[in-house]
Amino acid sequence: MPRANVRSLDSVQRFRPKVAQFEEDLGSALTSLRQEISRTLQWIDHDCPAYWQNQVRQGFDRVAEARTTLMRKQMITVAGHRAECIDEKKALAKAKQNLDIAQEKVQACRQWSIKAHHAADEYTARVGRVEQAVGRGLPRIKMMLDRMIAALESYAQVQRGAVDDLNASVEFETGIPAELMAAPPKAEAEAASADTLATAVAAESVGPGPATGVEHEAGAEKESVESAAPAAATRAHS
Repeated sequence: MPRANVRSLDSVQRFRPKVAQFEEDLGSALTSLRQEISRTLQWIDHDCPAYWQNQVRQGFDRVAEARTTLMRKQMITVAGHRAECIDEKKALAKAKQNLDIAQEKVQACRQWSIKAHHAADEYTARVGRVEQAVGRGLPRIKMMLDRMIAALESYAQVQRGAVDDLNASVEFETGIPAELMAAPPKAEAEAASADTLATAVAAESVGPGPATGVEHEAGAEKESVESAAPAAATRAHS
């Protein structure tokens, strides 16, 4: 039969809300992670590609504009010589370079989208197992703690009730409160023994017929014993 060595009911009662708080915090953390992953996938799948595709369109426009500017400048002749058009050629090269970068970014967005979805699927699979284990385990733990606390409280009430019933039985049978059933103090015991001794001596000394000298001596001895009893009680209290 299983046994439990519970030394503090308050500790068990304080542990129950901690489990509920842990379940709430874990649920909040997992929800926050799911939202963050969803925002990341949204950015990789839509926002980032849309930005770079727009940059590609603008890059084509800049390349066309730079080429047109270069061709127009090359048609101009000064004293029968055409201009070298160095600045226009640099602008056209820069526009082509930016267009190539934008096109590479579009391809990179597609690749990173595939990788991000793969990582998100792996995370979801792993966290899904954790959520299932927590979803099944923590409610069982809380129910077990509830039953444990109820059983311990019931046991404590039964123990207190048994002690109260025992005290009530003692008071009913003897007419003396249970807390007063302890051994009498030393002074009271000595006084009681002195009274008993005096009574016994007096009973032995007293005989039938009129009082004699022996009876008088017994009475005197009784008085001396009775006077010694308070003194003994005083010494015991001190």
